[in-house]
Amino acid sequence: MSRTVTCLVVGLSALSVSVARAQSDGGQMTTRANEPLSLTSDEPPLTMSETSSNTATTGSGSNDFWFFGDVPPLTGTIATDRPGFSDTASLVPRGHFQFESGYTFSYDREHDRRRISHTMPEMALRTGLTDWLEFRTFWAGYSYSEILDRIKTPAGRRVNDIDHVDGGTDLNLGFKLPILKQDRWMPNLSVIPSLYVPTGSDSKSFNNVVPEIKFPWNYALTNELTIYGSILGRVPDGPDGQFFQTAATLAAGYKIMDRTTLYMEYFGVFPASRTQDCSHLLSAGPVFQLTDNLSLDMRAAVGLNEQAPDFQASIGLGFRF
Repeated sequence: MSRTVTCLVVGLSALSVSVARAQSDGGQMTTRANEPLSLTSDEPPLTMSETSSNTATTGSGSNDFWFFGDVPPLTGTIATDRPGFSDTASLVPRGHFQFESGYTFSYDREHDRRRISHTMPEMALRTGLTDWLEFRTFWAGYSYSEILDRIKTPAGRRVNDIDHVDGGTDLNLGFKLPILKQDRWMPNLSVIPSLYVPTGSDSKSFNNVVPEIKFPWNYALTNELTIYGSILGRVPDGPDGQFFQTAATLAAGYKIMDRTTLYMEYFGVFPASRTQDCSHLLSAGPVFQLTDNLSLDMRAAVGLNEQAPDFQASIGLGFRF
């Protein structure tokens, strides 16, 4: 099954490349810098998707790879995949790089078991190869988990039994290609085919190559308010075997000041694992544009059901160069 799904993802990737090439010949979807958003302009804005001013990337019209041609200067503001679970629909401008990193604290309690996790450095490196193609890597880093179980001794005393499950996570490698540009009722839409490579520790890894495909989107309702989200599908390989897993997000970002945006996001995983029910989270937080190429973000999340963590908190940054 894994080989079949992998072939399917590669095929979708090739189809997306063909679509993107076709778009580049005519109405090329490109990223626009963070200009004042106007829904009445001759060219509809490709606006902030997530929490920062995530604008879809505007290119110069050239399809040359950046290391073969002139690199255009950076314009507008950085658009990151942080801090929520949605990816931005925009691409990193051709010839430039973007680095993102962060830390997440997670707490969950179920009956007599408590789990506390710390994950860092959540590193992402993205680069624009052409105006229509972005290469991206993501590594959540190391996850340090403390599991406390309240158990009863043979003598009848209740004591705490503490265990640690620590280790590295898998590396994700992929590409992003634009599909649609906002026009009337159509949103900005991109596709991200990727693979998880089993580079992590046994306790934190899929222990197999896992294909994944995402469709991030965003739509500007006003100059200040944008709705956005993403849909993904993948085939994890766990202790109980492979299964098909989907996830979806739905969020809104509101620009309260020139360089400050607040967002709120729903995130669901269906199912959380092969033997568990679905997981539902609600998160919110601010994003600060410190400069055009540097952003700082924060996030707090609460679980909406038993399968989700009770609480999460995150802080991170993004830097474009």
